[in-house]
Amino acid sequence: MELDRFAVLAEAYGGDVSRWPAAERESAALLMSAEPAATAPLLAQQSDLDWALDSWRVPAASAALQAAILSHAPAERRAPPWRGWLWRTSLGAGLMAAGVAGVMAGVVVSGAVAPMGELEVITAAVSAYDTLDIELVGDV
Repeated sequence: MELDRFAVLAEAYGGDVSRWPAAERESAALLMSAEPAATAPLLAQQSDLDWALDSWRVPAASAALQAAILSHAPAERRAPPWRGWLWRTSLGAGLMAAGVAGVMAGVVVSGAVAPMGELEVITAAVSAYDTLDIELVGDV
C-alpha cells in the first residue's frame, strides 16, 4: 500500500484501522510497521476528528420552535361514525354472500351426482355377473 492510499483510507474511515474495510487492514498494518513516522500523524489527526464527531450531539429544539412546528401541523382527520358501521356491515354482507354461493354450488353439484335408484342398482349388479363364468351345482 502506498502512503497516498493510506491517507485516503484514513480520511474516509477514520483513525481506527479496525473500522477500515477488511481487505485493506493487512496492507495498512504492513505500511504502519514499515513507516510509523509517516502513518502515525495521519492516524492521530483522524482520531481527533473521530473524537470530535463522536462527541457532537444534536441540540434540542427550543419550546418556541416546537410550538411553531405544531401550529403548522395539519389537524387530525376523524372518519365519520357511519364509516365504521358501513365497513362492518359490508363485511358481514360479503361473508353472507360467500355462504349463499357455497350452498348454491352444493345444490347444483348434488343434483348432478344424484344417487341411483333401486332398479339401476339391480341392473348394474346383474350386468356385472353376466361376465362371470359360474357352474351351477345341484338342483336348480
